[in-house]
Amino acid sequence: MEITERQSIVIFFSHLKKVTALKKLGDINYLSKEMHYLILYVNRADAAETLKKIRSFNFVRTAYISPRADLRVNYDEDYTITEEDEQ
Repeated sequence: MEITERQSIVIFFSHLKKVTALKKLGDINYLSKEMHYLILYVNRADAAETLKKIRSFNFVRTAYISPRADLRVNYDEDYTITEEDEQ
């Protein structure tokens, strides 16, 4: 079984009623009704094309690809054992 890589897209919108159109493009991970934004997960291979579609909607203020997937989360190689740690 292959795991498809996913990419999150952060979308700021103006009307909550129109969010149903975005459900067709991917999986909504988080929706903030007060701050009018949502996080949408899409396949990483289709992220750029999906972002163009999202930006074409009238109710979308801004949309961008989240840099979270590209951030480094493993810092083991930066840690070096010192004499103090060995005691």
